[in-house]
Amino acid sequence: MLKIPYLRNILLTAFFFAIAFPMYEVYYIFPAYQALLIEATERDALRFVRSVTIRNNLEKIELRADRIPESFIQDIVQLKNEGILVKLRVFSALGEIVFSTQADEVGTVNDKDYFRESVAKGHLYSELVHKESMTADGTATDLDLIETYVPVMLEGQFHGAMEIYSDITPELNSLRSNSRHSFSMLVTVSIGLLVMMFLVLLRARNSIVARTRAEVSLRGVNENLENRVEQRTHELSTANQLLASEISERKRAQHAQREAFVKTLEARDRVNAIISSVADALLVTDHHDSILLINPAAEKLFNVKASDVIGCRLPDVIGLDNLLLEVAKVRTELANSDSIDFDFIMSSDSSPGVYQCRASRLRETAVNGRGLILFIHDVTRERQIDQMKTEFVSMAAHELQTPLTMVLGYSELLLDHSKQFEPHERREFLQIINDKSVELSGLIDDILDLSRIEDGHGLKLTFTHVNLAALCQQVVADFEKVNTQHRFATEFTHSPVLVDADEARLIQVMENLLGNAVKYSPDGGLIRVVLKQEENWIRLDVIDQGIGMTDEERANAFERFYRADASNTAARGTGLGLSITKYIVDAHAGGIEIFSRKGKGTRLEIRLPLVR
Repeated sequence: MLKIPYLRNILLTAFFFAIAFPMYEVYYIFPAYQALLIEATERDALRFVRSVTIRNNLEKIELRADRIPESFIQDIVQLKNEGILVKLRVFSALGEIVFSTQADEVGTVNDKDYFRESVAKGHLYSELVHKESMTADGTATDLDLIETYVPVMLEGQFHGAMEIYSDITPELNSLRSNSRHSFSMLVTVSIGLLVMMFLVLLRARNSIVARTRAEVSLRGVNENLENRVEQRTHELSTANQLLASEISERKRAQHAQREAFVKTLEARDRVNAIISSVADALLVTDHHDSILLINPAAEKLFNVKASDVIGCRLPDVIGLDNLLLEVAKVRTELANSDSIDFDFIMSSDSSPGVYQCRASRLRETAVNGRGLILFIHDVTRERQIDQMKTEFVSMAAHELQTPLTMVLGYSELLLDHSKQFEPHERREFLQIINDKSVELSGLIDDILDLSRIEDGHGLKLTFTHVNLAALCQQVVADFEKVNTQHRFATEFTHSPVLVDADEARLIQVMENLLGNAVKYSPDGGLIRVVLKQEENWIRLDVIDQGIGMTDEERANAFERFYRADASNTAARGTGLGLSITKYIVDAHAGGIEIFSRKGKGTRLEIRLPLVR
């Protein structure tokens, strides 16, 4: 067994623990219980000293032999006679014994180191004295004792001490008896475990020896088997070589087939991904108008699911007569053309939409015959823009024609020498010509600004520190002179409000906002201009009491060429003012918002960063 390292280590470990358990009892458990006994005795002595000290007022008198109260002496003698005390001594502050249950000790002085260094400094001092040993003061004893020195303190100063001898012979004998019993039990258990471990390891050793012999035998059998396998392998190698070429050919064929299949799947996935990613609706039908393919955009457009409509006929899925009629027409027309475009209208919950459909021939096969590919694109926005541009050209021509006609008419009057006009009439005609020329210049500037913005050149801005309050006050004053039908009110801060801006463009913004307020307040009314400072921003509000806007008009107000209530021909304009205004405000790192209700007026709010 000892020749096997693993079993030897286990046996030595078991032997170590078999010795450690009893030693643990001797060197740890018994001393620990003995220390607990000393601590309990110390506590009892401390309580006893405090009790007799308080009961006999010892803390209030000087501890001298002639001043020990008779009541204290009677208590101690009674306790000793009852066997509760073995011995008690009272020491003065100088270490002199002023009272003892052995009267011959009175007057002697305790000059031991432990008394001076520990007890006199206010610390408890205890010592276990075994039978037939010497106490701390050198006295022999025939009992197991604990002598405890308890200092008596008065206002933090050492006043004296009491030494109490406590008999612990019964407790110590009981502790020793229990310790011996525990030691015996641990020794017995350790020996039993050691014997069991030895028997188990002995059996394990026999098993290991038997297994080793079996392994030796098995190695012999394996060597014999390897020789036979080697012979058989040599016989089969020839047959394997014959099969190798055939297997290699089959693997190459399988590999080529697998690659072709993978490429087919990849191509199908790419096509499906492309079809699914197309933003416009795509429908593919066969010659019977049965749906072969529909992409997600078409599903959303016609509110159907591909899994429900694949294989269904187009008329059963799409209930748009105008679309179905156009599809029927292009089937015959595609005989002479590759593709045909047509428009159709499709109504929605909000408004009708215009869609452009491109119909192309699907290559004819035995499965789908002469099918169709329908590619549907939403052109509602483009058509609206085309319509707005057409209306803009018409409006621009009208807006330019009106002031130009007046300029030409009044200039012809002034050039007609056959007519004589008064000086004030001439000034009036010239003022009209000047006003209409300014109006023409403003229209042309708006068109040029729009052209620069659409070309990507933007507006040329020159930034300086501008007092926005003074600028607004001046523009409002100019409008008050011309628009007498309306009332203007301003709410400005008294201190200058500085913004980093292009002054000319800010004037253009103010004129656009006040011009719209006047234009869409046909019955006059109050127009308020409010300037407020909010943290790092300055807020400018232009508030009118005009016709207001619907939610749709407010949403489209910043679109180019858009005019709210276009049916109102009295409100002239090109629909560019607010679009250019928003561009200018955005270029100043600001923001603009519209708050309006139909028939309740409008508030335009502009925010610009404040100069710090």
